[in-house]
Amino acid sequence: MKKNLLNYRILVEKEKTKNGYVYVSYVPSLGISDFGKNVDEAVKNTEKAIKIYLETLVELKNDIPEMDAEEYFVVNKQVKFNTPIAIA
Repeated sequence: MKKNLLNYRILVEKEKTKNGYVYVSYVPSLGISDFGKNVDEAVKNTEKAIKIYLETLVELKNDIPEMDAEEYFVVNKQVKFNTPIAIA
């Protein structure tokens, strides 16, 4: 069986819940997500979800989505906003 190495970007965000925090991971290129108690667990769970998703595509004889570019930047920027606003 031929093995391929595929590259998909996983984004992880920390989300507050009633009982503390959870880490939600998302693969924009594939439209799938998962979560975990910490970043490592969220990524590990998402890796499993990616494999299941891709295996299912192969079984259904569907195309595998194009891989993400290896060079990618995420930037957080604080923006000063002078008008009072309510943030949910």
